Amino acid sequence: MKKIESAFVAEGHEVVLDYTDSEKKAEDNNPSSNGLKSTLKRLLKKWPWLYQSIVMRSYLKGQDALLEELKKLNACDLIVEFHSVGSLIGKELAEFWGAKLSIIFDSPVDEQFVEMYGTKSAYWNNIQKSEKLSLEAANKIMVYSPACQDYISKKYEISGKVNVLPCVLLKNNEIQNKPEPNFNIGFIGSFLKWHKVDLLLEVFFEFNRQHPQSKLSLIGFGTEWNRIKSMVDSKKLKEKVYLPGFVSESELNKIKTELSIAVMPGSNWYGSPLKLFEYAECGIPFIAPESKTIKSIFKGKEHCLYIDPQNEHESLLQAIEHLYSNREFRNEIGYNAMQFVKKEYSDSTYNTKLVEYLA
Repeated sequence: MKKIESAFVAEGHEVVLDYTDSEKKAEDNNPSSNGLKSTLKRLLKKWPWLYQSIVMRSYLKGQDALLEELKKLNACDLIVEFHSVGSLIGKELAEFWGAKLSIIFDSPVDEQFVEMYGTKSAYWNNIQKSEKLSLEAANKIMVYSPACQDYISKKYEISGKVNVLPCVLLKNNEIQNKPEPNFNIGFIGSFLKWHKVDLLLEVFFEFNRQHPQSKLSLIGFGTEWNRIKSMVDSKKLKEKVYLPGFVSESELNKIKTELSIAVMPGSNWYGSPLKLFEYAECGIPFIAPESKTIKSIFKGKEHCLYIDPQNEHESLLQAIEHLYSNREFRNEIGYNAMQFVKKEYSDSTYNTKLVEYLA
C-alpha cells in the first residue's frame, strides 16, 4: 500500500508521520493490543467509515503533537512539505517561523483516501480543508503533471508559483534487458485496484492460448494480491504465472533482464508512474494506461504503446500481440524510452530542477 506521509527536515532532523502505519505503530507500542483489542479491530473493520474515523482521529492528534515538537527546533527559512491527508503542519510551521512554504502535491488527498480505503470519514472536512489552506498558503508548489496543475488551479486560489516535475526514481544500476527466448510479460508494482492487475491476467489468459510458450511475471504485493492468486489458480495458470510477492533487489534485477515487455495495466489520472521510468531505464518495452499524467510524459508509439480506455481488454491484447510479432519495433521503443529518461531525468538534471522548483 502506498504510504501517505509528511516529511520535514529542520537542522538535520527528519520527522516522518505515516497515516497508513499509524495503527500498527500504536499496537507495537502497546503489548496489550492483542486479544480483545484485535477482536475489536476486526469487528470495527466491518464498518469502514467508523474504523477510518477512529484511525484518522488518532492520526490528527499525532500531527498536533508533531507540530509542537517541530516548533522546539531551531527555526528554518524554508519548509518543504509532501502534503498528506489532513495535514496543516507545513502551513502552521511556516507561519510560526516566518518561513517560506513549498508543497509537493502528490494527489487530491480526498480522492486518494477514498480510492485506498473505500470510504470517507468523520474528519472529511479536515481532509479537504487542509489541502485548500496548505496549497493557497504555499509560495511554491510542485505537481507531477499539467493535469495536476490544471486541477489545483481550477479548484483553489493559488498565489504561489506552480512547477511540473514527475516523480522519478532512477536506480542507476545499469541493468541490461536481454529477454529469454520465451515471450515473458512482466508487471512490477503495487497490487491495487486502479493498477488493474486482473485486467492483465485476463488478457494473458487469452494471449497464452495462442502462444503457450509465453509467461507472465507479477511482482509485488498489495490488497489485490490474494484475489489475483485465486484467479491464477482458477484459470490453472500456476505453471505460466510467476507470483512471488515481494522479492529482493537482486532477484528483481534478474527478472528485469529477462522480460520481453512490461505492462502497467492501469493508473489513476494523477499517479506519476515510477515503474514506467524503471522499465524505461532498463530498456524494457512497455505498455501503459492512457492517463493524463502518463501521456504528458511518454509519447505513444515512440516510447511505449497505450491502452485504449474505451476498450481496455482488446486494446491491451492487440498491443501485446503487436510487440510479440514485431521484435524490431519492440527494441526500438525500448531504446527510445531508455534514452529519453536518461537524458531528461538524470540525477543531475532532476536534482537541479527539484531545488529550483522547491527552494
